[in-house]
Amino acid sequence: MNCSCIAYSYDADIGCMSWNGKLIDIQQFQTGGSDLNVRVPYAELGISDKGHKGTIVIIISVLTGIIIIVIIAAYFICMRASNPVRKKQNRIFQFNKIEKPEGYTNNAIGELSQEKLQELLLYNFEKLATATNNFDLSNKLGQGGFGPVYKGILQDGKEIAVKRLSRSSGQGLEEFMNEVVVISKLQHRNL
Repeated sequence: MNCSCIAYSYDADIGCMSWNGKLIDIQQFQTGGSDLNVRVPYAELGISDKGHKGTIVIIISVLTGIIIIVIIAAYFICMRASNPVRKKQNRIFQFNKIEKPEGYTNNAIGELSQEKLQELLLYNFEKLATATNNFDLSNKLGQGGFGPVYKGILQDGKEIAVKRLSRSSGQGLEEFMNEVVVISKLQHRNL
């Protein structure tokens, strides 16, 4: 087929017909006949690029919004991770391997962190277990509302009392931390 034609038509009896110049000798029939395909410039078809451009604008807008949200979330995660008070709060729970229950408020921990945490000696769980001979019953001094209290001896020979929070305790973690705050405020040589 000649691609430089301006129109073409196909009839089963005649075959393919093409026009390279003016469209002469064409007729319009009431019934039957063949379709005439006319080649026109793209601009004359009336097809608009606005729909395509609108889709691109929507895609770019959505992607920009997602990127901004990810950047803001990353910023807050970094700020939260670098917060020194939160790091100190997490140290308290890590040393005794206690998980914060859902809905727990940080009031007691915040008060502890802000007022006395720098002055408190924090020990990891392994050191306390060693000092109390793995919380042996022979070292048990008594039982409180939060759980048992054990006598222990640190590696440097210093005698300590270890209050261990029991999971079956009727008291909550916040009450336990409030007691830690109260004890940390007391000035006594045996505390």
